[in-house]
Amino acid sequence: MALYQDMEEKDGHIFAEMSKRKRALLTLDWNVVPPKNASSEETKQAELIDEWFRDLPDLDDVLLDMLDGIGHGFSALEITWERVDGTWLPARFEHRPQRWFMTPYGQPNELRLRGNAVAGIELWPFGWTVHRHKAKSGFIGRGGLHRVLAWPYLFKNFSVRDLAEFLEIY
Repeated sequence: MALYQDMEEKDGHIFAEMSKRKRALLTLDWNVVPPKNASSEETKQAELIDEWFRDLPDLDDVLLDMLDGIGHGFSALEITWERVDGTWLPARFEHRPQRWFMTPYGQPNELRLRGNAVAGIELWPFGWTVHRHKAKSGFIGRGGLHRVLAWPYLFKNFSVRDLAEFLEIY
């Protein structure tokens, strides 16, 4: 995951293409819709949830943080809750770096926090929102676009450094 972050920070073309993908989604209209044949209660709840999401002050930032999963295969945001008029609502979504996470041996689609436990620490219920991006089929670690770009990036990066050394010597 550290390599993927370096790729995005050091390669302008990768950064520009990833940024285009992320920002394109911010231009789309969205709304929360009730299920088919919804009862009046379900319709009312869908309208209320739509209102709650629209009232989030930094929803665009939350979406951009979630879309970080396009490159990495997943993105996780920790939710901080607050009580408003007797209802628990998300107050903040904090992006957590992908290097904080792991998949336990034998469970490559299970996402866990790194910690003292060999198999990691399970994500606590209602504490996280996780976006799993499937640019490619397979396990979580194989789902992001950066995995496909790693080799070309490494060849390009080392070639540029070698050329600079060559030019400095000669």
